Parts: sequence; structure tokens; C-alpha cells
Amino acid sequence: MKSRTTIILVVLALAISGFVYWDSKKGTSTEDAEQKAKKLLDVKGADAVRLELVSSNQTIVVEKAKEHWEIRQPLAVRADDNAVNSIFDQLEFAQRERTFNEKELAGNALAGFGLTAPRLRLTFRDKKGERTVLFGSETPTKEAVYVQIQGQKTACLVGKQLFERANASLDSLRNRTVMDVPGTAATRIEIKVADRLIELARNAPKTNAEPRWAVVKPFQARADQQKVGDLLSNASGLRVQDFVSEDAKEVRTYQLDDPRCELTVWTGDKGQTLLIGRSPTNDTSKVYAKLKSADAIFTVPVDNAKKFELQFNDLRDTRVLTFNEADVRRIEVTSGAGKVTLTQTGRLWNVTGTVSIAAEETVVQELLRRLSEITTTQFVTDVATDLGKYGLATPSMALTLQGEGTNVLAQLLVGAPDAKGTGRYIKRGDEPFIYGVANNLAASIPTTRLAYRTRRIADLKVDQITKLSVEKAGSKAIFQRGADKKWKMTEPAQGVLNLDRLQQVLDVIGFLQADEILRENLDNPAAYGLDKPQTRFTVEAGVKTAVLQLGKLKDADVTFASWSDPSLVFTLGPAAITTLNNNLVTLPIATLPPATNAPPAK
Repeated sequence: MKSRTTIILVVLALAISGFVYWDSKKGTSTEDAEQKAKKLLDVKGADAVRLELVSSNQTIVVEKAKEHWEIRQPLAVRADDNAVNSIFDQLEFAQRERTFNEKELAGNALAGFGLTAPRLRLTFRDKKGERTVLFGSETPTKEAVYVQIQGQKTACLVGKQLFERANASLDSLRNRTVMDVPGTAATRIEIKVADRLIELARNAPKTNAEPRWAVVKPFQARADQQKVGDLLSNASGLRVQDFVSEDAKEVRTYQLDDPRCELTVWTGDKGQTLLIGRSPTNDTSKVYAKLKSADAIFTVPVDNAKKFELQFNDLRDTRVLTFNEADVRRIEVTSGAGKVTLTQTGRLWNVTGTVSIAAEETVVQELLRRLSEITTTQFVTDVATDLGKYGLATPSMALTLQGEGTNVLAQLLVGAPDAKGTGRYIKRGDEPFIYGVANNLAASIPTTRLAYRTRRIADLKVDQITKLSVEKAGSKAIFQRGADKKWKMTEPAQGVLNLDRLQQVLDVIGFLQADEILRENLDNPAAYGLDKPQTRFTVEAGVKTAVLQLGKLKDADVTFASWSDPSLVFTLGPAAITTLNNNLVTLPIATLPPATNAPPAK
């Protein structure tokens, strides 16, 4: 019984599923049929290979060559792919707003609809063969046009957008791209303006980096990569404004036989040359132009054309030094103060010398940043025969950046200020050119060993400090860590030790960081108020004893200070001074000094 019920249920389910499937297919087919009936044509633009537009005044033939459209008639020129494809887009989605059957077209209906002498014949070829659409008159409301597919006995109404798009002029279908410039593939550029020639070449670098552009004429110089990129971008983005003539013999008429500017872009051994002439007498907003290899003469916007009328210095790299900061392993700074050498070991910089010390990483990185950002304000001279004239025969400063081994990445020579005192002459070690830069360059580059030394004064492990003495204003306090690791006050005899403040003081001393290091030896303590220090801290950590002294104020926020091992004079900022000056001991009331303000008289 159960088996029979199961079989019945299975059969019923299959029947329902079949019905649903048939119904859905039937509904979809019906819907598709209705949509298909509304379409003017069953066509896909992607399958089209030829288009012919015939109107009363011209015939235009366009054919697809590989992936692009080419105009074959009346001229053999490139077509605008978007313009041609937009016609097929309109054709693919055009719908019949009304269809007239053979009976309705009897008599003079076709003539009345303008279809016996159509305004436009559109013929296209695709995988299904060749078909022609005839366009007649507009409806009285001018919202639709009468259309007939050649060979059919019916006609219909379609929206006027199809006719407006199909009724294209030759100029509207032409490709208005002036130069086909593959920016990444370009290898050489020539610019001729009057009697001047600038040539740039793209050279393969020594490493795996991108090829770089260099100026090779009128002489070799580094090129600004961004400016060359902009030049190529402007060339590829240049568009025809108006097509003027197709007769190459008219170059003299439009003064293109003696152009104001010639731009040639080479890709390997193939080059394209654009000739740029002068403006029409009645319109200075554009200029005549022509590709040397083509017949067409056209106009382009004058503002765009001026972007190619460049001078040699317009394309030069204004950055004086070009190097990769990550490649720098050694820096030498030579000046009147002597020579400072910085070397990188692992990822850390050191100031090398008789005794090497750690360098302040932020100062070294700031130096490299400043050097990489030096920008010339003037190309002073391209051939310097008298370096002494610019203070470069014996430079006031020289900086050398080295990579691995003895590989010199960059060298900068700093000369004298210019006559006005607003600029300074500099030179690269590997170039003959003299550059002008802002006069504050020399002042912005540290030249002393102390300027690069780490700002970390003390490097004590706080948990290893066993004794601290604090002397100030004629008083003295001594704190000592016991065997139990706890701090106790051994002097003065009375008072309560503030352990939190003591720990803060120990942290400041253990990780003492200077704002600025001034001297390596305290040979003139009175100059810093250190002959009679405001506060003196004596620290014992294992077998090492060191002394920190606080002197007078340098200004409102900075205090002079000294350290004994190694001997250094430096400054400390307000945060450290505030912590160091905190009272560590609270004295009993009986031992507090008397109040300075007397009670008011009665």
C-alpha cells in the first residue's frame, strides 16, 4: 500500500515539474517573440564588418580592419570606432513603434512616407549577409521616421534617434586622434622649433628599473621623467578640431611648408611627425596642423599646440641629485669643520671615526631627504670653464653618497652665494653644469660630528641603578636600593620618599635624550651655568658612576645640561626638566621653612 502511494506521489511531482518547465518555456518563448517582433532588425553590432551610408550628397563606406573601423570611401582614413559602433548600437536596439502592412502601403503610401526616394540608405554586412535600411520622411510631430527594410513589403515607424545617428557626416565618423602615440613604447622624441632641435632618447637602465628618458641634443642632460611623460600624454591626447583640406599640395597655402614646430615621436625605427603651423587670420584660438605622412590638413586648439613649443631647459630634470635612498650605504660631508663620515651597518647608521658612535637616525634620514629634494632655481651655465668664479674650485662643502663598495651614487659640490646673495652655486660631481639653488641650502646641512651623533645621552638599565644622589639649593638627598630591590632614603634623616616620582626621575636619567648636543667637553662651564649647577644628579649603576648637571636656561623652554661619561654638553626640553625638578622628599611640617608672607596687621 505504501509503495503504491509513493509511486503516485512521484508521478504527480514529475507531472507538476514538467508542467512548470513547459509553462516557463512557453512564457519565455512568448515574451521573446513579442520583443523580437518589436525589433526593427535582428542584428548584433559586434558581428558587423561593413557599413555603407548613401545620401543625396555623398556615399560613405566603412569597413572593419581587424578590431578597428576604417573609412574606405570617399577617403581612405581612420574611422572613429565609437562613432561607427554607436550607429550599430542604435540599429541593434531600434524598435518598431508601428508597422504598416502591404495593404496599408497600397497606392502612394510609400511615396507619402518618403520611401520611394529615401533620404538615406544604410547598408551593412554581418554574419547573416547584407541588409539595407531605407529612411523616409519624418512624422508630422517630428518624433519618428518612416523606415523600410529593403526587400520587405512592410514599413514601420522608428524613433528619430536612429536616423539622427545614422545620418552621419564624413567628419563626424573620422578619427580625430592626431597622433597614435604609444607612450610606453616610445623610444625617441624630436622637437624642432625655429632653428632649435631638441632630441630625447629612452635608455635602458643598469638595473631592472623602468627605462629613463634623457636629453641627447643639443647636448646630453638628465630629463624630467614627468615632463617627458606629460609631453607624450599631450601628443596622444591631441584631437582634430576641424578638417580643412585633403590636398597635401596646399601645405604652402596654410604655411605648413615652414611650420612653427615639428614634433616627431619614434617607436623603434618608425616615426610620426606632426607639423604645427600658424593660426587662421580670423581665428587665433586654433592653428593649422598636419601629419607629415598624411594628406589631411586640419586645425587643433592653439593652447594644446603651444605645449610642444618647448625650450631645452623646459625638459631638463630640475632635481639636482637623483638617487635611491635605500641604496645609500656611506655618506661623507666635507666642510670647513672637517669631514664627517656616516656608514650604515645592517639598518643602523653610525658616525665613524677614531671611536664610532651611533648616529641619530632621524637626522640622517632628514639629510637624505633634503639632498633628494634639492631643486635648481636656475640653470646657470652648461659649460663652466672657470669654477673659481662660482666658488667651486675649492667648494665650501662637498657631499658624497656611496652604495655598496666604492660605487658613488651622487656627489654634490656647494660653492659661493650669487651676487644678490639670494642664491648659491652648486654642481654635481659627474656633470659640467652649474646650478643655482636657494642660499639657505648650506645652512640646512649639518657639518659636524655632533650634529649627527645620537641624541641618546645615557644608556643605563634602570633596574641596575643602585644609588642616586640629588644636590640642589644647598640640600642633598641620597637614595639607595637595598638587597630586596626596594628604594630607601638614607639622607636626609627625616622625610617621606615619593617612590613614584623617584621612578620617573630614574626613567628620565636612564633613557636620557638630548634636544641638541652642543659640545663634547665641558671646558667652559660658566657659559652654560654649569660652574654652579642648579641641580646635580650622581648615578651609580654597578661599577659605573655618572653625573648629570642642570645649568641655566638657554631660552624659555630649553635648559643647558652636562653628562660626565662620555663628557657632553647639551640641552634638555621642558618635559624632562619638569620631571627632574620634582621634589622627591616630603619633609615634616616642623622642618619646613617659615612662610614668607607675614599675617596682616590688626
